[in-house]
Amino acid sequence: MSESDVPDGFKRVGDHPDELWSEAAFKHVFRLQEEEEKRDPDAYDIYIFNDFFGYACADLIRREMLSLGTKAASTTGRLELKTFQQFEALVLYMANSNGANVFPTIDDAELAEAIYNGYGSLWLSYLLNLEKAAKPDNLSSTNPINALNFKNVVRTAAKVLGQYGGLGFENDADDFERAMLRVLERNGMNGTPKKKLFLGENSGEDDEDEDMEDEDEEDDDEDEGFEPATDKDVTRIAKQWKMTPALQTLRARAVPVDFVKGRSWDISSWPAHELAAEKAKQQAIMDGFD
Repeated sequence: MSESDVPDGFKRVGDHPDELWSEAAFKHVFRLQEEEEKRDPDAYDIYIFNDFFGYACADLIRREMLSLGTKAASTTGRLELKTFQQFEALVLYMANSNGANVFPTIDDAELAEAIYNGYGSLWLSYLLNLEKAAKPDNLSSTNPINALNFKNVVRTAAKVLGQYGGLGFENDADDFERAMLRVLERNGMNGTPKKKLFLGENSGEDDEDEDMEDEDEEDDDEDEGFEPATDKDVTRIAKQWKMTPALQTLRARAVPVDFVKGRSWDISSWPAHELAAEKAKQQAIMDGFD
């Protein structure tokens, strides 16, 4: 696919024809990245405590998920394209950001798991509600919302939680992926898992014949050890990933403000004299090593 083949309003990630992501979603990602940087002590040449950045990013992700939860719970809001694009942005951010990498390292396993469960419950509930809204027709990239990259976004969303599979969380990331993909499959879309979050120039298909049909190329990107879910599995898994209780837990797991002495996690909002004092403390520590 050449750049001229990319639809208006989209960007192509890597060199794979299916990796289309909306410019609107990237705007949300840039917003999250800016907020993330405002919470990074390294960006201000200060040290607060070891887990500060992890907790600050956990707070950022938690707030974004709660915002999405409000939209996903609305029968009209969930059907707006801008809601899908914000969900799309959450996938991009969770798949490739410092914040998504660092939040599981905090010394609060319950908060980390609440974020993990929040992501899964949001996406699975959202997808099932879109499927319900599409009836009596199949769920598709044009029904009930017009999102040209619908299939790729959902397949990628399904794979995100696999990054956290070794952390001992109760809900199973593989089950989540299987349920998401089964919803695609039963609506006539590709319900096979991606080999990696972002396919492209490093995914192994670059040396293949450029004239290969898209379907054959896609087969090379699938996970060979995948066990498809049944509709009965989807019902069972959806009960484990219910949105309302997951978001209630996430809302209750607010990051203690004591960790920042009542200040915002956004370091850029701190009074100038407080930030200067923190920098002076850091400089004194560094001078002690000279």
